[in-house]
Amino acid sequence: MKHFYHLSEFNYEQVQSLVNRAIELKANRDLVDLKNRQVGLLFLNPSLRTRCSFEVALRQMNCGVSTLDAQSLWKLETELGAVMDQDKSEHVREAVGVLSRYFDAIGIRAFAQGVDRDQDLLDQTIRTFMENSQSPVFNMESAMYHPCQAMADLITIQELLKTFSKKKITITWAYHPKALPMAVPNSILLASTLMGMDVTLAHPPAFEIHSGILDMAENHAKKSDGSLRIVNDRLAAAEDADIIYAKAWGGMSSYEDKEQEEAQRQAHKDWIVDSELMSKSNRGLFMHCLPVRRNVVVSDSVLDSARSVVLQQAENRLHGQKAILEWIFS
Repeated sequence: MKHFYHLSEFNYEQVQSLVNRAIELKANRDLVDLKNRQVGLLFLNPSLRTRCSFEVALRQMNCGVSTLDAQSLWKLETELGAVMDQDKSEHVREAVGVLSRYFDAIGIRAFAQGVDRDQDLLDQTIRTFMENSQSPVFNMESAMYHPCQAMADLITIQELLKTFSKKKITITWAYHPKALPMAVPNSILLASTLMGMDVTLAHPPAFEIHSGILDMAENHAKKSDGSLRIVNDRLAAAEDADIIYAKAWGGMSSYEDKEQEEAQRQAHKDWIVDSELMSKSNRGLFMHCLPVRRNVVVSDSVLDSARSVVLQQAENRLHGQKAILEWIFS
């Protein structure tokens, strides 16, 4: 069973092979025929790029695709042993048991709930799908990981910088009016360290990445001859960077204390990617997964500049996901 959960389940050579294949598929979309396999896409949370890019990729690869969102499903229970006498009408075990008899593969998008820290860290929804499915399950963003976005990020970096080794990427926290999930920062941090980049992770105090993810990233950096440093100064973090990758995320230390977390976020509205910050970089490229709040996360002057590659990143979702689907069915 070839589930696709996160990139750290692959080694450097395997990820590089997927990136190379995605670039080949970008140049020639007729290279793969998946022979009318049927794929189900389940969106328990909103989507624009993920939904459209997967639907287009599957159709271009001669696959049938059915897309379901939360409103078209019974409310799902994921906890084993639950007494289902409240508002949840169907257990994931039955739902995926049925769907994996209809579909040759199933994509799941299920964000962190942002209520119970330990529950989100377990990534229970997608794990329950994988454990009970008779067909491969691929991760379209879970509570912990967004591997399809990380694949698109790596493709974009290789296209523009030609290599990963020793290229400098700064992954910087940015202010946002909401406490956002951790999946994207987790995934770009793990992907960039896995591929041997020199990584700077920048955030204010109280917005640390979870220690388990940091341990994985440090281990990747050691194996790949890359590096990882963590700083709390936004401008210092950008010095000599080839890439500035901005992303907001909620505070782990006050995950279940909404008032405290909001107060901590509000104190750092100056954490925006603007022209001053970009001027510290090595004529760096600006990256973001989208959607992005203009003049909150990034200024218009940066987002609309020639150094912004966010649309190229978004396009590469399509090609990266083709490579992932080909791997699943190979």
